[in-house]
Amino acid sequence: MEIRRRRTMNSGLMLVGGAVMALSCALPPAAAATSHGPGGSDPDLAVLSDIWRRQAEAWVRGDATAYAAVYTPDADLVNIKGEHLHGRAVIAARLKHYFGNQLKDTRLLRLTEKIRMVSPLTAVIIRKDCVLYAAETDCRPANLSINSSVVVKRGGHWFIESFHNTLVNQQDERQRPFRTAAAPVATAGPAATAGPGVQSAPEPPSPAQRRLRSR
Repeated sequence: MEIRRRRTMNSGLMLVGGAVMALSCALPPAAAATSHGPGGSDPDLAVLSDIWRRQAEAWVRGDATAYAAVYTPDADLVNIKGEHLHGRAVIAARLKHYFGNQLKDTRLLRLTEKIRMVSPLTAVIIRKDCVLYAAETDCRPANLSINSSVVVKRGGHWFIESFHNTLVNQQDERQRPFRTAAAPVATAGPAATAGPGVQSAPEPPSPAQRRLRSR
């Protein structure tokens, strides 16, 4: 009887173990960690979410060097104007110019943020935010943007490798940040002086054309 009970228990354990193994083989691989804030399962998510805070504080101070410090030395940045800035030093120099001119006394407001861990050393961050001017507390539609960052871990620290920013509303050119003066209107040539809808008189034929017509 004891031998039979042991055989029955062993058979049951084999069936359970086989079922668990089959189930584990059928399950898809775990999805990459995703978080809208620092509450993710990966401890790096809190550090990644803090990148925006560091940049926002540097932005308020007008500190272009501190703002660019979160980028890798060979990072790429494309702003809403379509300017491609390559390298931390170039990014800092360009931001210093903007902080002293178009973006002087402005602030950043983050609306949403999604962090996705692609690998233990790489993450993608998608944000929706805007630039606030003077006493503004809400984003203006013309200043609302969506940006994406590729962030890499080097030497135990996270840095932005690539950043791309795009305006949500591309139509309103009058209120968008980084706006520039309108291009001068081209001076009308002699053919356009007759006014709209009026055809200019045709030029007289050349001597060679007159000879051909007379044949």
